[in-house]
Amino acid sequence: MHLSLQGLLGACFPGYPERSYFKIPPHFRYVVTAGPAVLAQLGVELRVIRVGDRILRTFGVVDLCVRADSRGQKLASRLLDEVTSYAAACGLDFVILFADEDALYRRHGFARVDNPLSWVKINDHRTIGLARSVTPHEMMVRPVSGATWPTGEIDLLGHVF
Repeated sequence: MHLSLQGLLGACFPGYPERSYFKIPPHFRYVVTAGPAVLAQLGVELRVIRVGDRILRTFGVVDLCVRADSRGQKLASRLLDEVTSYAAACGLDFVILFADEDALYRRHGFARVDNPLSWVKINDHRTIGLARSVTPHEMMVRPVSGATWPTGEIDLLGHVF
C-alpha cells in the first residue's frame, strides 16, 4: 500500500517527496483501490485550531488525488462526501483544506476564507520556523456542525495541511 500511495502522490503532485506523505503522515486516509492499485486517496488530519478566541475541532484534508486513468468517475467527490459525513458524525466543527483550484470543493460546500493565518513551517522533517500570511487565499472551509466561520486570526497550531 505504501508504494502504491507513494506512486499516486508522485504522479499527481510533481516534486512530491519520495514517500507516502508530504510533511507528516495523516492520521488516517480514505483510499479507493482496484486490486493492489490505489486509484484515489484523501488523507485526514485531526486538528484543533484557534480562530480569534474560538477553539475549533477540525479535520484537515491532505493531498486529495485521483489516478489520471480513473478521473471522471466521481472518486474525489465520494471521498469528500465520506470525510465530511464522518466529521459531522464525530461532532467536529469544520473540514478545512488548502487548494489552488476550487471548483470541486465549492460543489461540496467549501468556501474560501481570508482570515490572517499562522502555522509551523516544516521542511524535510525539521521545524524551520513560524509563518504568517495576511490573506491565505488557498484556505477553504466547510462547516459540518452548523457553526459559522469566526473572524480573527487563524492559528493552525501546527503545519499547513
